[in-house]
Amino acid sequence: MTHYAKGVLYIIMAYFCFSIMSVFVKLASSTLAASEILFARFLVGTILIAPFIFKKSNQTLKINNMPFFVIRNIAGIGSMLLAFYAIREIPVSISILLMNTAALFVPLIVLLLFKTKTKVSSLICVIVGFIGVAVIVPLFYLLLGIGSAILAAIVYCSLQELNKTNSPQNIVFYFHLVGAIVIPLFFFSYWIVPSLYELLLLFLVGLFGIIYQIFLTQSFKFATATEVTPFTFMGVIFSSLFDWFIWDNFPSLNFWIGAVIIIGSVSYLAKLDSK
Repeated sequence: MTHYAKGVLYIIMAYFCFSIMSVFVKLASSTLAASEILFARFLVGTILIAPFIFKKSNQTLKINNMPFFVIRNIAGIGSMLLAFYAIREIPVSISILLMNTAALFVPLIVLLLFKTKTKVSSLICVIVGFIGVAVIVPLFYLLLGIGSAILAAIVYCSLQELNKTNSPQNIVFYFHLVGAIVIPLFFFSYWIVPSLYELLLLFLVGLFGIIYQIFLTQSFKFATATEVTPFTFMGVIFSSLFDWFIWDNFPSLNFWIGAVIIIGSVSYLAKLDSK
């Protein structure tokens, strides 16, 4: 299997797990704060991955390229927090579709971080993609989703750089550890003591969250952000099925029109960047 094929396979598996995680986030958010759910995701992830980090005798905890490490963690925490708020308020499929517009921001983030010129045709794809987004959701939720997507685009570009000098295990471990430490500092006063049912939901959020992170990080080890991000839209298909089966909420015609516009824009953008 080629590196490109491995990258695609990992990104599809990542967004299948992300869709499942999002279902448990929505179920838990009916009674729990989004920040508390996100903290549980980080805490459970840290606990689950720590044994694999420390049992390896040759495993180093050193992080190289500290600037991108800081950027990755700040952007990742912010992106997930906005995404969890969006999932609480709107259907899972729409929130994931908005988050996946991150691919539209990748050329702009690359321009800012690496001073790489962006083609006019790429900017046109970005504008067309935003038209597709505007078809789907109201302004407030649009801002939540777009904010999450911008931060996710920063994460994608940062992961590309971090994977050059760091192991995927270290990147994922430190992301969850930092999140588990930082989130309570700002949001602890908003939390409640969860019931056993809520604890189960929180554990499942953390379990599928860590699996998603591992697959996502592995994907960027084998392929570039522009190569694999079009396949993140598989998460839209998965989450649409979950919306339908669990909440009897089949996406509207506007959703599919907007989705086709966005997916087309992102796919063409990836084709342009691969040349």
